[in-house]
Amino acid sequence: MGKLKIGCVGLRRGRDLLTNVLLMKDVEIRAICDMDEDRRNSAKEFFEKEKKVENLLVFDKFEDLLNSDVEAVIIATEASAHVRMSVQALEAGKHVLSEIPAINTVEEAKTIRAAVNRHPNLKYMVGENCCYWAFIHTWKSMYEHGMLGDVWHAEAEYLHNVVHLMRDKDGNPTWRASYDAIKYLTHDLGPLLFILDDRCTSVSGYAPKINPIAEYSTGTPNELAVFTTAKGATIKIFCSFGITQEPARHNFIMYGSRGTIETARMGEERCYAYLKDIPHTKGPIEIPVSSSYPDASAEILGGHGGGDYFMVKAFVDCILKDEKPPIDVDLGIRISIPGIFAHESAMKGGIPVEIEEI
Repeated sequence: MGKLKIGCVGLRRGRDLLTNVLLMKDVEIRAICDMDEDRRNSAKEFFEKEKKVENLLVFDKFEDLLNSDVEAVIIATEASAHVRMSVQALEAGKHVLSEIPAINTVEEAKTIRAAVNRHPNLKYMVGENCCYWAFIHTWKSMYEHGMLGDVWHAEAEYLHNVVHLMRDKDGNPTWRASYDAIKYLTHDLGPLLFILDDRCTSVSGYAPKINPIAEYSTGTPNELAVFTTAKGATIKIFCSFGITQEPARHNFIMYGSRGTIETARMGEERCYAYLKDIPHTKGPIEIPVSSSYPDASAEILGGHGGGDYFMVKAFVDCILKDEKPPIDVDLGIRISIPGIFAHESAMKGGIPVEIEEI
């Protein structure tokens, strides 16, 4: 069997993801695609001259990429195109790794599920890289071994000033300028539901009346949501696109009947836990685990601490081994759709809204 031929559309984020493919022996970068000529030419030069990729196909139209001999496609375009392009790729017989947000509406959730169901021999995976951080897998192992007991409440924050991404090179608004922050919650809700194997059932959402970046954002750049889950827990998520703080970071905490575990407030470089299984302790213990994997190479760690590499590798492996994608359409919808209902609740003044199960 030859190498898996992979292509990518959307070369701002997609270029970084494709770089991880270069570290995998069973895959080859076959095609790249972007409407922007400068971005397309820059990626072409990078892969051909710097990375020595041979026989690279370069397209400005997605349809031309789909008509090529690529077997799998990474979709890393603007958010509004993810479902449409994913469906196109599946209909063309290609495996799909879709960047987040995987969906933007309830109808899109139904559309992508139907498309995946029509093509049971193809793999569709949602690219939630934060589920592949080292400490998330550590926490999942601790939870599954009972060290935290029943987790009854969890919280996460996405704190990232993205005003520099709200205008393109010509000064025109990008999709982020009008995007509602809580719909981008998969980086934080995703890892929590991945750990807990749970589902959000209802939500109350809130948005400040003050928009601190009104000159950039016409959407709702800062939103908070409180969810209830099928297992009886609560989860609070805060997403901020307009925050006066650097550097960007994620904060996580889980409260269980047998322990509490959290990241350090100044980033994900270490965790702290208080566990009933360690008697006579008077405070939390430091666990030296971070987003990065200690035995990974510098090249691997360059992509969000290794999250990008291990996510792309999981996609490749599920194709080559004919296995279920770790973040398949079911989990992809489960970690995405709560944000849609959270924003609906926020626009209604925070009244509780039931989350439709797709």
